[in-house]
Amino acid sequence: MASYLDKDWVVVATKGHIKDLPPKSYGVDFKNQFEPEYEWLKGKKTVFSAIKSKAKLSSVIYIASDPDREGEIIAKHCYDELVKLKKPIFRLRLKEISKEEVSRQIQLKLGLDLAEIESQIARRVVDRIFGFEVSPDLWKQLKISSLSAGRVQSTVLHWICEREKEIQNFSKEIYYQLKLHGSVFGEPVDLDHQTKDKLDSNSIQNLLSEIEILPEPTKLKELTLSQIKKKNIKRNPPPAFSTASLQETSFRVLGFDSKKTMKLAQMLFEGKKIGTGERVGLITYMRTDSTRVSLDKRELGEKYLNKNYPGLLSNVNSTPKKQKKYSQDAHEAVIPINPNLTPDSISSYLSPDERKLYTLIWERFLISLMKPELGEETVYEFQKEKHVFSYKNEFITDFGFKAFTKSDKKKIQIQLDWKLGDRFLYKSYTIEEKQTEPPVRYTQGKLVQKMEDTGVGRPSTYGTIIETLKTRKYIVEYHKSIGPTALGLKVNDYLFLNFQDMIGESFTKDLEEKLDQVTENKESRILLIQNFYEGLLRILRSPRKKNTPLAPVSFPKEEPNKPERAVAKKTSSRKKENIKLDSIESSLNPTNICPVCKQGFVKTKLGKKGKTIYFCSRYPHCDYITYEP
Repeated sequence: MASYLDKDWVVVATKGHIKDLPPKSYGVDFKNQFEPEYEWLKGKKTVFSAIKSKAKLSSVIYIASDPDREGEIIAKHCYDELVKLKKPIFRLRLKEISKEEVSRQIQLKLGLDLAEIESQIARRVVDRIFGFEVSPDLWKQLKISSLSAGRVQSTVLHWICEREKEIQNFSKEIYYQLKLHGSVFGEPVDLDHQTKDKLDSNSIQNLLSEIEILPEPTKLKELTLSQIKKKNIKRNPPPAFSTASLQETSFRVLGFDSKKTMKLAQMLFEGKKIGTGERVGLITYMRTDSTRVSLDKRELGEKYLNKNYPGLLSNVNSTPKKQKKYSQDAHEAVIPINPNLTPDSISSYLSPDERKLYTLIWERFLISLMKPELGEETVYEFQKEKHVFSYKNEFITDFGFKAFTKSDKKKIQIQLDWKLGDRFLYKSYTIEEKQTEPPVRYTQGKLVQKMEDTGVGRPSTYGTIIETLKTRKYIVEYHKSIGPTALGLKVNDYLFLNFQDMIGESFTKDLEEKLDQVTENKESRILLIQNFYEGLLRILRSPRKKNTPLAPVSFPKEEPNKPERAVAKKTSSRKKENIKLDSIESSLNPTNICPVCKQGFVKTKLGKKGKTIYFCSRYPHCDYITYEP
């Protein structure tokens, strides 16, 4: 920011929070309306002392911490120390680091947002009360010292544990799909059998008999085109990034976890020295739950597209989409400040990873302003007896935004001129064996997206929630899949059984809405905290519920420099394959008896390739090990 100001300005950094609640004591004055008792963070008193010395020589002071709740409380703590100097103090809330935005904010001469501060204090105190009251209860009830419980983290942990249980309890179902192979007007065509039911082996045999393939395969000669269904295709471009969609897409496309994505985004927001050496902010503020694009940024994007990709720009005046129910919409989407700063033109000033993320943000912004993909989908239905076989054809008339990136290759376009009564000449058939798939484990991106969709957490806390669960060893991550540890399962079972009213998804969403109401001066911070505290005390004073204890968890030990165990695949041939048993710990229902020894229980682990491995709890006394095909 200093590069946008003249020599009369001095810019110094606090490097984040300067004060917080004490790490080891409660830090909340219950006799004084739950007032927080902040103390200096380690080393920050010295840092701020140097800042204060420079502030004494200034005629006016501006505080420019991040434009969100956390930034506002940092500004408040700075203000409380600097107000003693008796100098004018103003607040800058920079949605981007640019000369225009810095100048505009300086002219506004804003003060602190007291309602935003009240909301942040409410959240911090509520989380402190939950942690300091529930954590000791965990130690006592589970007989494990040093366990920690976080309010929002417990909700997310519950999602992960419930998904793991769904996977463990999943029962695979085999079904079959019939395809007919033949031709229409001499061109090869495959028809799919249409049914809402999953056909078992008996059903598929009956079907073959009814359409005259069995017992005489050559009896079926042809099918008649009986119905043609058409519908228009309109696929709109995705909106510009919110924090959640940025993290999800970055994880899926680039393989960057939430922590890395936000660190890189922070660097792009703060800017790079480009060209003459002036530091230039590259993206807008990266913590937002909005996909809204401001009018001036939209005009910049449209001007760039008109010049460089005139055929792709949407010719419809775009109106901002309605934000999600739980969106605060305080900041616009994460977009480039100046689309003319293309990834290629500034690549020499960025690290390889910074360039990748900037390219992702830059392309997504431009795509959001482009035309939709348009076309027509036609479904041709051929009937035999009561059975319907279909052929689907898609014809794209305008690729729209999909023509922008090199990765989107145009499909070969075939426009058919089939009419009712045309014949499909049958040649052969195939039966595909399929099976129902278990739910997949969450990835970081999917968890963050669910937090945004459900209103659990806020953009500034998404990444921290996942990292905290990892630090506490409640979850582990292998090859992008996240699952609970045995400890995580145990903690979740106890917490959700006894504190569901405090960590359930609906309660967590309601509390977020109340915090937003504090920000809007529609809710009292003190009343919100008091109601939460009283509700928590009612639970703590009530008798504890206890879950049926899980079977003890034991895991195969890998010895170094020795061959990996051969694992039997669940097939009639008992084919042997090798699987490395690095895993996510978990326990199955204790009633799932080992099919080999009939004494142990089947346990599960998540293998490195994402497959669930099953083994006997009596290992190595029982060598039953198998895995999900």
